Amino acid sequence: MFPDATNKNENLRLMLLDATLLNEIEAGNELLFKGDPEENVVLCTSTKTYDVKEAETSNSLMLVPDLLFAAATGLDETIADKSMDDSDTSFEKSNTSLNKSTESDEGNKPPRKIEHKEVVDTFFTYYEVKPCKPRLNKLQKLLEPSSYQGMELEYAIDKSKLLTYEAIFEEVQASRKELDEELESIQAIKIDGYIRLLEFDYEFRVLSYMLDLIEENSWPLEKITKENTLDSLKDLVPLTILESMFKFYTVESTKEDGVQYYQYRQDKVCRFLARVLLKSAGKFNLAEFLQAWRDSVPEGMVTDESMLSGIALVDKSSSPQVIWGFVESDLPENINERFKVLFRTKPKWTVDQISPYIECYATEKLNVNALLTKYARASTQDGVRVFSAKHMK
Repeated sequence: MFPDATNKNENLRLMLLDATLLNEIEAGNELLFKGDPEENVVLCTSTKTYDVKEAETSNSLMLVPDLLFAAATGLDETIADKSMDDSDTSFEKSNTSLNKSTESDEGNKPPRKIEHKEVVDTFFTYYEVKPCKPRLNKLQKLLEPSSYQGMELEYAIDKSKLLTYEAIFEEVQASRKELDEELESIQAIKIDGYIRLLEFDYEFRVLSYMLDLIEENSWPLEKITKENTLDSLKDLVPLTILESMFKFYTVESTKEDGVQYYQYRQDKVCRFLARVLLKSAGKFNLAEFLQAWRDSVPEGMVTDESMLSGIALVDKSSSPQVIWGFVESDLPENINERFKVLFRTKPKWTVDQISPYIECYATEKLNVNALLTKYARASTQDGVRVFSAKHMK
């Protein structure tokens, strides 16, 4: 029977779960709904994020607690009864079963009885969940106001903008695993209990201190010692930041006599120093930039134009050839707005050129080529496939 309107439970919702999410619940693991009022809600496990969308049912669904189907009562003889002819229709079988259910079974089983059950609610919609990428765009915005610029400028930081890991986790639509990976990717550092970014110029200052030690001590590039680096700079840079920067920019190389040696990650160092040069100017003469770039890196490191992917654009059709800074993270988050900026900046792009700026939107089912098919127009220029704005004026 149906409850009257005053007893109807408005807080219940139906959700269709896949095997992974069902296993998470059965294992007693935590599932979290996350999202501000202006955001589409997501569901997070400890490792993955799922998009949540409302869908309509083709038929109404009624929720009835403690409802048993015939087989679950232990009295159903519909299948087991050999006396029923296989040619009976399902209607006849159902009637036979109902008739038998009211009779006692040789006195061993009580007869069935009709019980009234209350329908808790009737549903016309349910929620679907599908795996999606974590929504991490907000992270940079949350952390930028409290970027660390050096101890001498800490007085100017609005302390209300400082965020702990848990405060960030509550705000960002991502699982803990995905959030941890992104914090590492953007080189966030925990300083006095708060998660902070290093301001660009300050990061350059610290990296410069670290790289200068190579020349000052005549260290081979593959034989950098962590202990000597930290000891040499501890009076100039807080130890927490030094240790984090060393982790960001180096990898283990060799181990001799119990001493672990490291080497700087050439691609990462070269890319960062390229950004430093490009940040200080508009369009650069390409030849002059490449020379200045080579001169800026430690002796023995080799720069290459491929390292500029996602941080700079090169125009080799102009005379002289030019280069300018164009960083992926500075572009709009909305994919339509991003494509507008891309095609306004450069009317035609090859796949290799545009990929660094749109691959963040790619999924398992929608790769970069599929994105370009959807949002751009393909053509051929000098035998090369290029992409331009889909709706050109």
